[in-house]
Parts: sequence; C-alpha cells; structure tokens
Amino acid sequence: MAKPGYRLALIATLLAVVVVLLGAYTRLTHAGLGCPDWPGCYGFLAVPMSEHKQNLAALRFPETPLEVTKGWNEMIHRYFAGALGLVILAMAAQAIRRRGQRGQPVKLPLLLLAVVIAQAIFGMWTVTLQLWPQVVTAHLLGGFTTL
Repeated sequence: MAKPGYRLALIATLLAVVVVLLGAYTRLTHAGLGCPDWPGCYGFLAVPMSEHKQNLAALRFPETPLEVTKGWNEMIHRYFAGALGLVILAMAAQAIRRRGQRGQPVKLPLLLLAVVIAQAIFGMWTVTLQLWPQVVTAHLLGGFTTL
C-alpha cells in the first residue's frame, strides 16, 4: 500500500519536470518576455488572438509588440506552473489534514509550498524586471529546488 500523499507527490514530480522543461524551452525560444505583464498576457488571461484584443494589447503595451508564438510559449509555461502550484497546495493541505497519521510528512510539503510561492514571485520578477540575470538565475535554481 502506498504512503499517504504518494499519488499527489508523483503527479507533482512529473508536473515539475514538465514545468522545468517548459521553462527551458521558453528561455531558449526567447519567449521570457512573450507577455510583458504578469500573471496575464497583455492584460488578458490568455494570449490575445482576436483582432480586437490585439488592438487593445497594442494600446496597453505600445513598447512591446505582440508576438503570438512567444506569448503562447510563455503562457503555457505559466499555466503548467500554476497547475503545479495547485497540486503542491493540495499536498500541503493533505499533509496538515493527515498530520497525526504515521509516516505522514508535514514539514516537507509546507517547505515545498513556500518554495513554490517564492518561485511565483521570482517568475513575476523575471517579467517585471525584464529578465534581470540574477532573478532569472534564482528562478532557474528555484525550479531545480522544486523538482
């Protein structure tokens, strides 16, 4: 029989691998600033695709023209990272709920949740500070730490 939280931990591990790979792909395709704002993209939840939304994006961010492919590369990374954050939040909640059970770790899931929250902040700073190398490096190291 699997230990408590095993399935969530397995899902989180696999998702973390995907997020790190997507982060590398985002960086390699120079899409780190594919969306100039955070957490959305040009003020929308997804990359603006309609002509009307693209015109609004151009008005909101005249200094950064929309490149749809780069925007999607960035947003897909953010969506998967957000999903990973939710899975880790579920792990932490489950650990707290089952803290009295034998073999249920509590400190590690809470530490992992703190790391992921820090990762979200570094992800935001990566965009808002426009790829400042120290922040990008910290974000990369945080991704490896999460994994």
